[in-house]
Order: sequence, then C-alpha cells, then structure tokens
Amino acid sequence: MALRPEDKKRVDQLTAAAKHLREDGKDELAGAVDFVLTPEGRLFVNRLRVDRLRAAEAAGEFGQNLAIMMPLRVREEIKANVAQAQRENPDPDTAITASSEANKALAAFVAGDFVPERPQRAARGTAEKTGNLNVRIDPELRQRAEDFGADHAARFGWAPRASHIIAAWLKGRFTEAGRASAE
Repeated sequence: MALRPEDKKRVDQLTAAAKHLREDGKDELAGAVDFVLTPEGRLFVNRLRVDRLRAAEAAGEFGQNLAIMMPLRVREEIKANVAQAQRENPDPDTAITASSEANKALAAFVAGDFVPERPQRAARGTAEKTGNLNVRIDPELRQRAEDFGADHAARFGWAPRASHIIAAWLKGRFTEAGRASAE
C-alpha cells in the first residue's frame, strides 16, 4: 500500500534526522530513529500508543466505553447523522459526537428531563442484524443514571439502563423514525 503524502514526508524527515545524527557522531540516537521505521518499531510505537490511552483512561481523561447493541441500519443512520451534525457545527467547544450526546442523555435522564420509552423486543426470528455502537461516558454519571432508573422503576413501569437511555436519545435525535415520532 502506498504511503499518503504526509506519511511519506514524515518518513523522509525521520530518515534525514537519522542521517544528521550519524553525521554528528550520535549513532545510538540514529539507530533509535531508524528502529521506528522498521516493522518492530511500528509495533513498539503501537504499544506506546496503547499504554498512553490506558493511562489517560485511568486518569479519567476518557470516559468508560459502553457498547450499545442496536440494528445495524439504525447504528449507521445515527453515525451518519452525528457526522453531519459535526460538519454543520465545527466549534470544538460544542462538538457533537455520539459520546457527548450519550452523556447529555444520561444527564437529562437524571435531571428528569428525559425518560426513554421501553424498548420493544422483536418477535423470535424476526430481529434485524445488530451491531454495537460504542460511546464513552462518564462512569459516575452512568452510575447515577442506573441508580435513578432502578429507584424510579415503579414510576416508569420498568428500570431503564444506561444503554436504553442513550439508545433512545440517539434514535430520537439522529434517526428519521425518531424525529418523526417526536413531532
């Protein structure tokens, strides 16, 4: 596979950096730069990336992943419409993502501003093919929403879980069927 132009430029820069280091008598540093360009170096860089992501998640920089099972058709419609909303609202301070909307859904539920309808199960053998929509959510907010749902189950007639709340919110805002039922 051919490199993208920006990647080709990085390879050229790393090669030039290694050459420059060798000319300055810093062979050990040049070897480290050369190593990054090898298959083993690629694996090393990937391990660094994974370690940094894990450390950031442990530090609370990222939310907890929640996989929400839904029909593939619905998942793709949500992803496409969220991407469209991002393009229409490029302000990074108010970025629209599935994860930001998921956190809004949980906050609205806990505040009593949003209650999802109980999901209907398909008759045996008639369900659409499903897949997961992954979102990152605040673990404390998730717990508060789960507790609120359990505490108010009698009032709702069921105990909504975080995945139910988020799925209903996303479907209501980012699918044609959801927007049509809201009207």
